[in-house]
Amino acid sequence: MVADDILKSISEFSNSLCFDNLPEKAVIAAKERIIDSLACTLGSFSCRAGVIARKHAGPAASQQYAGCIVGQKETVSADAAAFANTCMLRNLDFNDTYPGSHPTDAYGGLFALAPTAGNGVSGEALITAAVISHETIIRHVRAGNPSDRGFDQGTAIAMGVAAGAANLRGLTYEQTEHAVSIATVGNVHLRATRSGELSMWKGCATALAVRNAVQAILLASDGMSGPPEPFCGRHGLADHYPSFKWIPYGLKADDFYIDKANLKYWPVANQMQAAAWCGIELGKQIGVTQIDSILVEANEFAHFESGSEPAKWDPQTKETADHSLPYILAWGLMHGTIGADAFDSEAYLSPEIRPFLNKINVTINEQFTTEYPDEMHMRATAKTKDGKEHVADILNPIGHPKNPMDWNDIENKFMRLSEGFLGREEASKIFRLMHSMETIENIAEVFNLISAGNTEGIE
Repeated sequence: MVADDILKSISEFSNSLCFDNLPEKAVIAAKERIIDSLACTLGSFSCRAGVIARKHAGPAASQQYAGCIVGQKETVSADAAAFANTCMLRNLDFNDTYPGSHPTDAYGGLFALAPTAGNGVSGEALITAAVISHETIIRHVRAGNPSDRGFDQGTAIAMGVAAGAANLRGLTYEQTEHAVSIATVGNVHLRATRSGELSMWKGCATALAVRNAVQAILLASDGMSGPPEPFCGRHGLADHYPSFKWIPYGLKADDFYIDKANLKYWPVANQMQAAAWCGIELGKQIGVTQIDSILVEANEFAHFESGSEPAKWDPQTKETADHSLPYILAWGLMHGTIGADAFDSEAYLSPEIRPFLNKINVTINEQFTTEYPDEMHMRATAKTKDGKEHVADILNPIGHPKNPMDWNDIENKFMRLSEGFLGREEASKIFRLMHSMETIENIAEVFNLISAGNTEGIE
């Protein structure tokens, strides 16, 4: 196979990276994001998208094609497991973000494959695969942000899954090239998924990319070939971007980007972390009934994504509500916190909050746009009925790389999301095990503990 330069770069990194190559910061960041993603997945086991996905998950043709659905005893086909895992992982919109992508969406595929790969893989192997996935996804969105071209992040996620899973499954260099190529050319998704009134598919679109990437891994391992020039060749991915400059991989600490992906403190869109805090801060200063109007200053992307469409002032779905700047700010102001209950239909359709949304206006602050993404800045100014002004100015909310969540924050989030499924004692045990996952010889043991006692199986 005469591969193009980008495909070679990805395949070489995937095929050669091992745990001992990783700098400490990459290991820590991967562990944080694996635990965070596992929490998000367990916290949504009973979500509608997860239930639907599990209904469509049938047995694998043979054990070598089997995968694990997190929280379920029975194995199913690996691609179906990857889809179900990612639907659950994404449901709360609570996993990590790097501008243009949610890199840990890829972990739905890694969680499907790691417990069933051969005789099982180690915690070190899962960490290594996670780093490869992250580094590949982030390089895509840095070379060309899909959002800027009207595409969704599916292509980046798919190639990241393929690169990470190829390492996890021990594919040869040539098999890795084919898997990454198939995953890339077969997953160019439209950003219509994230425009206007948002549907369940907002949280499932990348699940399809993850499923397809896992299938690409299995096909390539059996000899399926893919296009040799998916990036730089005629009609390749680079043709769709005005400039597509791939950043070379490296093994120095500064060559890794995984720790630059934001973790989320609240279950809302990444940019809306600041909106949540603006609302909470204003709520400390002033009562809701005193407010005449609120003017929010946001960067251009936050305005475009969450404060520029009529649907964001009239959320009719959970997926629209958790991306609505006025709704998230209003809920934070009224309640002082934001949990999953904020996105129940009874909450976002409540007559108590909907009239208040019309008091909120959003404008673009050019300075904030210039600062982004290095800085995440939002300002909300509330004017009271007596003409006084109260300001909430939020810079780099907790979870931003310049204000990262610490292990206590991550543990609290894990416990909050997982103890409903696992029970408090078992959730604490799983957290402790995963906190030292690099010492685990067979990661399947942890996934077996998670599924122990769950008899739901395939619905």
